[in-house]
Amino acid sequence: MLGPGGVSGLRVLDIYAGTGALGVEALQRGAENAVFIEQNGRRCDDLKKVLERHKLAMQGSVQKGNALSAVGRLKGEFDLIFADPPYDLVEFEALFERINNAGLIAPDAIAFLEHSKMTELPDSLPGFALSTHRLYGDTAVSVYKSQSESTTQTGGE
Repeated sequence: MLGPGGVSGLRVLDIYAGTGALGVEALQRGAENAVFIEQNGRRCDDLKKVLERHKLAMQGSVQKGNALSAVGRLKGEFDLIFADPPYDLVEFEALFERINNAGLIAPDAIAFLEHSKMTELPDSLPGFALSTHRLYGDTAVSVYKSQSESTTQTGGE
């Protein structure tokens, strides 16, 4: 789904990280760095140990806290965003409003959102437009691509 380049050189944001499996795999496949946001303190500690065990601690940063608050503290842009909240927590629009306002979206960013198949997401989220939607049993994955700044620019003189 990421194309021939895969994740090589990408800056990854793994929100509601849990075990951090998505971000860790991205790092193992050549992502430049990854920031993990997780609210549960024990999971944060476990994730730090996983990063150390795989010799990825220099490339991975774990931020403890609520997703909506934590994204506001981040700096820089991300090329790849994973968001896999608990299914009863439907805050994608508020989350991406904060991500967009914080300037965290790289020009060609892709966001993978995992959610219940019963949750309907909009065709666009702040900074992103829906690209693909796939069902896997009770789970759905919605893929959004950043809305490029260049499409809003007008021609020259």
